[in-house]
Amino acid sequence: MNTQKQIILIVALLFMTVGGCAAYAAIDLPVRAPSQEEWTLNESRERGALLYANNCRTCHGNRGEGGVGLPLDTPELKNQDPLVLAANKAMIRRTLYCGRAGTLMQPWLNTNGGSLNAIQIEHLINLITAPEDTEVDGVPTSKWWLEAEHFAHNLNTELSALVGGDTLSTIAKAHGIGYREISAANGNRNVDEILPKNTRVRIPGFKARPDGYIYTVYKDNETLRKIADSQLVGPVIIADLNGLKYTFEEKRGVATLQLLTEDGKPRAGLFPGEILELPEGATYIVAAGDTPASIAEQHGITVADLRRLNPAIFEGVNDTDPLEHRRQLNLPSLVYIAREGDTLQAIAEAHGITDVAGLAQLNNLDAGAPVVNPGQEIRLPNGTRYIVGLADTWESVARSHKTTAAELARANGSDPATPLSQDVVLQLPKIDRYTVKGQTLDEVAEGFANVTAATLAEANGIQPDSVLAIGTTLKLPDSAWGTAPPDAINPGTACVQYAIPNAVFATLPGLGTPVTIEKPEEFSTEVTIEAHANDWTVVADGQRKEPNMGGVKVKPGTTITFTSIVGLHNIVFNGEAQGPDLKQGDTRQITMNTPGEYKVTCDYHPPMLAYIWVEE
Repeated sequence: MNTQKQIILIVALLFMTVGGCAAYAAIDLPVRAPSQEEWTLNESRERGALLYANNCRTCHGNRGEGGVGLPLDTPELKNQDPLVLAANKAMIRRTLYCGRAGTLMQPWLNTNGGSLNAIQIEHLINLITAPEDTEVDGVPTSKWWLEAEHFAHNLNTELSALVGGDTLSTIAKAHGIGYREISAANGNRNVDEILPKNTRVRIPGFKARPDGYIYTVYKDNETLRKIADSQLVGPVIIADLNGLKYTFEEKRGVATLQLLTEDGKPRAGLFPGEILELPEGATYIVAAGDTPASIAEQHGITVADLRRLNPAIFEGVNDTDPLEHRRQLNLPSLVYIAREGDTLQAIAEAHGITDVAGLAQLNNLDAGAPVVNPGQEIRLPNGTRYIVGLADTWESVARSHKTTAAELARANGSDPATPLSQDVVLQLPKIDRYTVKGQTLDEVAEGFANVTAATLAEANGIQPDSVLAIGTTLKLPDSAWGTAPPDAINPGTACVQYAIPNAVFATLPGLGTPVTIEKPEEFSTEVTIEAHANDWTVVADGQRKEPNMGGVKVKPGTTITFTSIVGLHNIVFNGEAQGPDLKQGDTRQITMNTPGEYKVTCDYHPPMLAYIWVEE
């Protein structure tokens, strides 16, 4: 074949190839492109379902039904009209980026302090706005919401609820049990002294090991106190004193203790309400929220016993007043030497001073000054004490307050050779009836969203009033929404332009009309107040009022029924919550006995509003 024919053949083949490709593109691409677009969108929705199950269901429910967060599986958000869809996507995007000021909805965009990037947020938007394509119990929904629910149920199999409360280790640590014994077994050595590596420490004998054993120090910063904790010295003392059955094992420096039932079977831990005897010389570290009465009750003693042994700590404290749980030191010198980065606010907080302006005036300083100069001497008001910090020592506190460790310790009746602790420690009489603290099923359920003692009991084949050993692991019901939602309110600082919710914006002077609800002239006798996703709806004597615009007048003794139709709410009268949360489907009756005006709101949903007037 000559060259000319070859060229003609090549050109013809080229035209055939180009024509074939053009024909293929003309026929296939109009079909393939939309198919590829739909596949990509569906993949995004599936990713959104997984992201939702991991991050959003706590507030909005496993399938977007709404809880403390608003419902998301709604016809309005699934509307496919192009203009409505675009507006919905923009609204959801802004909400996820910024959160909703004044509510529990925090910003989710990672650059605003959240945990999701912009692409992940788009996946969630595509899930929420997916069109209706299936039904559940006759209600239209999207199959992607069913996918989110499926992921949620899978997550629930990975989660578990743990019955919390006292353990032998926490009781021993809170009462200083085991430290004196390990010190005595090692020549009365200081329990907070750092031990060199390869030091041989004798663990005192106990029932399972009458002769004790030797522990060799291999780590840095080991002390007898830390070794007593890790080798369970205190727990075995309590167990032996109370005749508890247990097995003990120690291998390569790791100690384990397993409590047993009377017939020798392993049990998770102590039981709430179990009574224990504590060894002579036990003390008690005050915990946040402790009162003289609560401490006395738990230890089976009187408040008078505590006051007699701890006069300085209980001075001026009523039986039901919370005790200070951070140690405060008397200061022989009322001068503080500022350190690098100190502010007047920080100095005031470290000394329990609430009047920052007064502190500034005492030192001729500007209360709004961001910092004070390092080395500057700050005069402190009379009676000021210092709140001990985690890393504080007698020397460091004395140095920053222009005194000596010896003088500081003397002012507080202590020995400067004894390490300075944050803890407030109470002396106790001999304790024969310490009551073990532990959770009920109701208290365990409070740690999870959409879980009650009844549903938790049903999922585990037990009774709602069952008393379970501390440490017992429980399965979560399929309906659980994960852990309980956080209670932090979004301050609106992530996106300043959206810092105020619309409902609040409308009430600002000059920007809208404040919501006013007129008091009715007639009294009502049968009143129901319904909680919907974002409103209180008053139904008085059969007359339904406009959502968030309803008011009712009743006489003292009238019982009002509150019911949650959609979501999770709390009933708040004049800023004070009335009992536990109202879960979807719950009904609660409140009898209005005291005359007055009651503003009804919900902490979780700020726009919710109703009024009750109780009059003679």
